[in-house]
Amino acid sequence: MSSNAVEQSAQATGTTARLRLANGPGPLARPVLCRVVSMALTRADWPIDRLDDALLACDALCAHAPGYTSDGTLTFDVNACDGTLELRLRDLRTDGAAALVRDARLPGVGNVLEHVAERVLIEPDGQSSSSQLVLVIRSG
Repeated sequence: MSSNAVEQSAQATGTTARLRLANGPGPLARPVLCRVVSMALTRADWPIDRLDDALLACDALCAHAPGYTSDGTLTFDVNACDGTLELRLRDLRTDGAAALVRDARLPGVGNVLEHVAERVLIEPDGQSSSSQLVLVIRSG
C-alpha cells in the first residue's frame, strides 16, 4: 500500500512554490512526484523544455532512490523560486546520496542528474546519520 502526503507552504505565491512530498513505496511514487513538480514549476512560470528536464531527473530519482532509504519512503522538498528549482531528496542512508548519483549514469549519455542540473550536491542530514541529495535546476 502506498501512502502519499503533500504539504504546501502558506508562502506559495506568485512565482514561488515550496512543497514537501512524502511518497510511500509503490507504483505511484513517480507519477505523484512528477505531477507535484509539474505544478510547482508551472506556478513558477517555467519553460516547457526545462520542465521536461526536471521531470527526467524525477524519473531517475524514483527509479533508484527507494533502495537507498530505510523503508522505501521518498521524502522530497520542492522549492521553485526565481527561475531555480531546488529538489531535495531527504532521509537517504549515509551512503545513499552518493550511490544514487552513481546509479544515474547511462551508457552513451553519462550522468542524467549532472546533465540536467546545474548543481548536484550531497549533504549530511544534520539530525541523523542520513544523507540528502540536492539538485539545483535553473529555468533558463
